[in-house]
Amino acid sequence: VHRASLFKEEAETNKFRDVVVKIQRPYIDQLMEVDLKSIRKVGGWIDKYRPIRERVDIRALIEEFATTIREEIDYLSEGKNAEIFNENFTDQPGVHVPRVVWKHTTVRVLTLEDVFAIKITDYASITAAGIGRGEVARRLLDTYLKQIFEDGFFHADPHPGNLFVTPLPAKKGSKRKFARWQLTFVDFGMVGHVPENLRMG
Repeated sequence: VHRASLFKEEAETNKFRDVVVKIQRPYIDQLMEVDLKSIRKVGGWIDKYRPIRERVDIRALIEEFATTIREEIDYLSEGKNAEIFNENFTDQPGVHVPRVVWKHTTVRVLTLEDVFAIKITDYASITAAGIGRGEVARRLLDTYLKQIFEDGFFHADPHPGNLFVTPLPAKKGSKRKFARWQLTFVDFGMVGHVPENLRMG
């Protein structure tokens, strides 16, 4: 992932200039297929061991893993996932998703608005920014409850490198104890879907 800037005209159209460009490593798809072939071979051996075979469908597990990994290296799919997530949170200004620059996005290159901010586990910086850590935790929980139970579409890779706390300029005359901020999600290569019947259950 590299930082870059859009040309002035593009920046005016997109309403932001700073971007990050995610570039796929050369031949990663071929290397991945070699790895998956090895995993399938080992999975076949493990599947012959009856105590495991009776409890786990190894072959199905490997194929689900393979599908997920293939989706992660399709940057057009990742861009679409980011847009779906953004649409689901349009009416919630406290949640932000980087906008996709489709003109500079392909299957192997993804160009997004640069949203780098405070890593969600950088507690000292969050506190120093005047943001309540309890408030961050509540918003994150509420966000995931909405993703799972209302939208049926969730960000499935929520490690600290993919979640940021973005301080916002204070509104004039505001008497809030804590500063304004947004919870920012990045990396939509891995998403999950919860079918309606499972949500209802």
